Amino acid sequence: MHNVDINAFSSISAIEINYVKVPNAVKNNTHRPVILDCNYSIRPDDTELVVQWFLNEELVYQWIPPNKPQSTGLLKNNVDLNYKATDDPKTVYRALKIINPSTDLAGEYKCLVSTLGDHDSRMKNMIVFEPENQMIIRQTADEKYVNFTCLATDVYPSPKLSLYKDVGHSRMRLSITEWDLKRNPDTQKFTMFITGTEKISDLDLGMLIHCELKIPGTGYVKLKSLLYYPDLYKTGYGK
Repeated sequence: MHNVDINAFSSISAIEINYVKVPNAVKNNTHRPVILDCNYSIRPDDTELVVQWFLNEELVYQWIPPNKPQSTGLLKNNVDLNYKATDDPKTVYRALKIINPSTDLAGEYKCLVSTLGDHDSRMKNMIVFEPENQMIIRQTADEKYVNFTCLATDVYPSPKLSLYKDVGHSRMRLSITEWDLKRNPDTQKFTMFITGTEKISDLDLGMLIHCELKIPGTGYVKLKSLLYYPDLYKTGYGK
């Protein structure tokens, strides 16, 4: 019979991260704090506890009891270091309270908890999005066709645009004939346009044409609409 080192076996699960709470998406520069929480369990006799948060593999927060937590890197001076997640001295500063999320703070957050004999980590992604600065839908026409163009400026991250027309009680997607997506190298924001072309014979006077903007992964949706009349130029309204 082989001898089993019970102490070594029990130390395998000395630390366990129960869950990590990170918002899926937050709006850029709202000055509304967000909390990233790292709920973990450790044994009473664990020593040399260290709690660290990383953003895209870069250390941004560290707490080594009984010292106060520290923020560094991209989160330096943007974390409420007095925020307490619990009253337990072994978990009190486990969470990360970001004072003002901005687009440069988007990415993969990792919580790493370690002691002298064990460690555990969990990761979750957070999107920081910037809604459009402007959104416009316009129409131009010749003798047979109408072009509907939708433009959205200064969006982050990359948006998706779609054009639809109302047909009865449903919507029919317009076929896109032209599109372009550009990224501003200074702000990293995106400007995009799409153009859909329809035969005049397939359009009814007063038909609603819609442009829908989505920012993937955020739940953000914006709709801009236009009433079709056979003018050479028309600009849409939003709702």
